[in-house]
Amino acid sequence: MLRDLIGDRAFFRRFLQLAVPVTLQYFFAASLNLVDSVMVGQLGAVELAAVGLANRVYFLLLLFLLGVSGGASMFASQFWGQKDVASIRKVLGLSVSIAGTAGLVFFGAGAFASGPILRIFSDDPAVVADGSRFLAISSASFVMVAVTSCYAAVLRSTGQVRLPMAVNVVALVLNTVLNYVLIFGMFGMPRMGVAGSAVATTIARAVETVALIGFSYRRRLVVAARLSELVGVSSELTRRFVQATAAVVIKDMTWAIGITIYLALYARMGTDVVAALQIVFTIQQLATVFFAGISSAAMVMVGNQIGAGDERTAYLYAKRFLVITLLLGAAIGLLTVLGSGLILAPYRVPAQVTADARSLLYVFAAFLAVSTFNTVAVVGVLRAGGDTLFCLVMDLVAVYVIGMPFAVTGALVLKLPVATVFAGVTLQEVFKFALCLKRVVSKKWINNLVSGFAGSPATAHE
Repeated sequence: MLRDLIGDRAFFRRFLQLAVPVTLQYFFAASLNLVDSVMVGQLGAVELAAVGLANRVYFLLLLFLLGVSGGASMFASQFWGQKDVASIRKVLGLSVSIAGTAGLVFFGAGAFASGPILRIFSDDPAVVADGSRFLAISSASFVMVAVTSCYAAVLRSTGQVRLPMAVNVVALVLNTVLNYVLIFGMFGMPRMGVAGSAVATTIARAVETVALIGFSYRRRLVVAARLSELVGVSSELTRRFVQATAAVVIKDMTWAIGITIYLALYARMGTDVVAALQIVFTIQQLATVFFAGISSAAMVMVGNQIGAGDERTAYLYAKRFLVITLLLGAAIGLLTVLGSGLILAPYRVPAQVTADARSLLYVFAAFLAVSTFNTVAVVGVLRAGGDTLFCLVMDLVAVYVIGMPFAVTGALVLKLPVATVFAGVTLQEVFKFALCLKRVVSKKWINNLVSGFAGSPATAHE
């Protein structure tokens, strides 16, 4: 059994080819987000909390986009198993139209209703004022994010992972440099504070969008389609895509809304609590970058095997990915606990914020192995097999039946410490772990989403 899981060199070679670029991309993203968070934190706890709350709107959009791009990944990875480029381009066009519409809606909300939106999360006038300023400016990037998320998802699903990584890393470095210049007014520029961070984000996103699409067409990659290849999607493909993607979008959005409600409850516990959570969320991104790469590789490799009709290999690959995840999650959780003092040292925040952040880090580390198992199972394995309805129901129960009652009771009624409330909410990951494990073993998640479509052979390569 052990040899069956770890004895395939070809598997691990392909796994590393797909996972390492995505992991590096997310590592740079998380590292630079950490740097950005530290820079904003130099302005004070109010500014740090303001940017954190404003980014919740982007977080909601991002979750919707992850649902749409996740649907695109499901179909693109299985179509790539059949080398059907024509259908992949139809999926790209359909996903861009849906995601772009969402980007426009969120842009309108962020640009013209930032104040009312921020007042949902906080009753601190200073936090609302700074957060509104940040959101009104940064919302200009929302449509660009919508487009690039779809292009990047399809590129990764066809094994072309290096370009999205390279372009994203360049954009992130640019964002960090501009943050430094504009937040603090360096090199003769005006000191803009949180508004400077928003301007930096918008400029970096624009560069990322132009570079990703430009290089894709210059190198004639899979996504380099003519307009006629992106439109005119058949009713059958549209039906299948919407049916599968709707469950992903609803799952991600209902989960995101739940997480946003959690944050609103935390915000009622005080600005210092929000600042501590913002620190931990940023560190959490850095600690879990490996699992973004594993999820991406699982989506591609398991999806390719299902599309090619090899369900046995798809199941074997799924088991390998999940074993790797459990072992890595336990190791990173331990390192997070051991290095908590060093991790929190750069932040110049009140002592209570640091103490709360340390307690939250311990809770996060304790659940890391099971929570990352759930992430790879849902985003990588189950989604590759189109098992979206199961994931939707599971998340609804976990967030609203298990986590929400504890959050409301702990934060508003019992007035428990934030780490205790956070631990109670995170117990939902144990419930999800049991269900995900049972589902994977059952093999009921393996569905061929692209059977019956006839397409053209592959004509583009990285």
